[in-house]
Amino acid sequence: MASAKGTQRTYRSPLREEAARRTREAVLEAAAEVFVDEGYAGATIEQIAARADVSRPTVFGVGSKAQLFALARQRAATGGRLTGNDEGFQRLLAIPDARRLLEEFAAFTAAISQRLGPLQLVLEQAAGTDPELAELLESSQQELLECARGIVAAAAATGSLRRDIPCEAAADMLWLQIQPTNYRRLVKERGWSNHAFERWHAAAMIAALLEPSGPD
Repeated sequence: MASAKGTQRTYRSPLREEAARRTREAVLEAAAEVFVDEGYAGATIEQIAARADVSRPTVFGVGSKAQLFALARQRAATGGRLTGNDEGFQRLLAIPDARRLLEEFAAFTAAISQRLGPLQLVLEQAAGTDPELAELLESSQQELLECARGIVAAAAATGSLRRDIPCEAAADMLWLQIQPTNYRRLVKERGWSNHAFERWHAAAMIAALLEPSGPD
């Protein structure tokens, strides 16, 4: 007669999991600060550990230097989370009016650029000398292009997209418009308010991509 084997249960401690999550968040927040302050090349694991008030092995437990940068950047892009903004983006795509779609998309991308700007500058500066960051920059640009393609497709579905511009060209134009560098240049360097940037951002996208409105 075969002997019965007991089922092994995996023990999970909510308190321990919450403590680990908070430590991870502290490490990534510290990493973002150190990368911005010191640049990618100047940042060290020791500096990140000291800023987060954790041990060096704890930092390595979250990731390598390149992984820490990628995770810190992702966290900034998603507003302090390590999950994507898919739900918010999908809500944008469902807006039936193309003009309102681009207005809300302007606010959506401006908010991301505001959070992401300092780390994006570090990425752009380091990509020329670090292969891992060059790959990250390339993949981030591809993500922006896919985002632009989705918005163009949604606008085209409303029948409001300009008929004299191919959809792929329209996506390229939008991809250029939503670069975080634009936010940094106008808001951080030229002193625009966030509201002024959003208004310009929306107006520029509407003028470039949508059929002109008729006279009121």
